[in-house]
Amino acid sequence: MKCNFLYSLLLTPGLFLGSCKHPQLEGGVTKKTFVLSDTMLKTIRIDTASIEPVQMELHFSGKVARNVNKQKDVEILVDYTSRHLDDVKEGYKAEIITAALPDKIFYGTVDAVDSSSNAMQLSIKLDDSNKLLKPEMFTKVILHYSEGDDMVAVPENAVIADHSRNYVLVFKDKYNIQLREVETYTTSGETTYISKGLDAGENVISDHQQLIYDALSEN
Repeated sequence: MKCNFLYSLLLTPGLFLGSCKHPQLEGGVTKKTFVLSDTMLKTIRIDTASIEPVQMELHFSGKVARNVNKQKDVEILVDYTSRHLDDVKEGYKAEIITAALPDKIFYGTVDAVDSSSNAMQLSIKLDDSNKLLKPEMFTKVILHYSEGDDMVAVPENAVIADHSRNYVLVFKDKYNIQLREVETYTTSGETTYISKGLDAGENVISDHQQLIYDALSEN
């Protein structure tokens, strides 16, 4: 009885250490593969990696301005600092979220950028026909703009983060699925940009892939 107890104690540390190991990869790709059942094939989602311009995001706090002329368009005023002087430009698309309506996203466009004084400010115009936005409401503002570079892009959900490393499941066919380590550049919205490890045109699994990942990452 004592021997069995001591033997189990000796094994236990190994179990904990094993759970912290990274998948065994060769050239960035797992040696194992995974065969999908027809049921799992209907459940997962497969997306094709593509080359897309890198979209970046800027996050600010803003406030709904008073609508003096009672116009349909609403103005959001955002203060920014010299750190973003070269980043904000007229025409950038914006998403606006308020604490009062957290599930509602308003879409607008940067209409004017004032950098002439210490109180640098930009103005965002948006259509609020339903009059949901009230003056002085505080808002969260996300500006979207293109960085100018093209990169391999996949849905954010396709990337699996595990112990400070990132992986994707590359789908060849139902009999051939590879676990591959990738390097990510940035994530904007629901898109992640890959700087290394994946080529445009390759298919990745982007939904219901955890079971497959667990099976392929077992040492």
